[in-house]
Amino acid sequence: LERETAELFKLASEIMVNREFVDALLVFNDCHNLKTIEKHLVAWWPKQNENPEDEFEIDPLSRKDSRADFEVPALPETSGTASFSAIEPLMTRPALVEPEVLFQAIRDRQPDRIPPWLYQAAVEAANAVHSRYDIAEIDQIIDRLAFTEAIRRATELGNPFFLDYLFLRTDLTNIGSLLRLRILKADRRVLTQSVLPAGRVSHASLQDWFSAEPEQIAHELANGPFAALAPYFTSMNQRNTLAAFGKACDHLILDHLKKAQFILRGPEIPLAYLLARLLEIKNVRIAQTLLRNKLPSAQIRELARDSLAARR
Repeated sequence: LERETAELFKLASEIMVNREFVDALLVFNDCHNLKTIEKHLVAWWPKQNENPEDEFEIDPLSRKDSRADFEVPALPETSGTASFSAIEPLMTRPALVEPEVLFQAIRDRQPDRIPPWLYQAAVEAANAVHSRYDIAEIDQIIDRLAFTEAIRRATELGNPFFLDYLFLRTDLTNIGSLLRLRILKADRRVLTQSVLPAGRVSHASLQDWFSAEPEQIAHELANGPFAALAPYFTSMNQRNTLAAFGKACDHLILDHLKKAQFILRGPEIPLAYLLARLLEIKNVRIAQTLLRNKLPSAQIRELARDSLAARR
């Protein structure tokens, strides 16, 4: 599966005139690697900041931009004994930055070796952990900056199909966070920390839905592009709600990719192929996980995603 993924990105890079589309997608691989690296290095970071003047004046969770003029503060110091080999099997390839280079840049505090936006994500996540000792904030901050950077690149490319795809992924992730936190009866503050930059669904709507009755949320979703997700908010106590919700989200993405079949030429065609194949690989990984957990075959079939061809 890893080799197939690498071959897919290689093919897309070869046949697409503008490689920037592929690079925008690879942002997510770099951010996955960065999250893994920081969670590994946190054990070497000091428990107290020895240089208070290096602290951010702004809560990093409030940052929503990816600035070229970012002033780089220092990452926590890490012992040189921290080894890349310990996490090398967890790295995702291909990526914009070779994973070992990324590891060395973060461990040795060398911002010139990686793009500024990626080092910014590392510093802000590290600062949050350093200040509040919450490892979960690594995921929250880096995910937010990953989508910010990918959407920034897509906006510069000016392709509506690609930009709508990223906004769709953003909305589905945010709605999924809302559903999960309502099921867990979590505090509203957790939603504020978890949401990605707003897509087509505003943060205000998500906050309103957090305390709304299930029927109200379902009604509002049913009257928009996310109608397929409405039933999950009225059946939150049913078994496997989140798993079935994830399948519905992937099918909404496939429905968006289907639009490429009506386009005669342009980047939409190879993009749709790449994204659909990546979803198929994800489907295989889900099946592997379910099989390892020895779930009944009927339940596995129920959670299996359609292919793009099956949605046509």
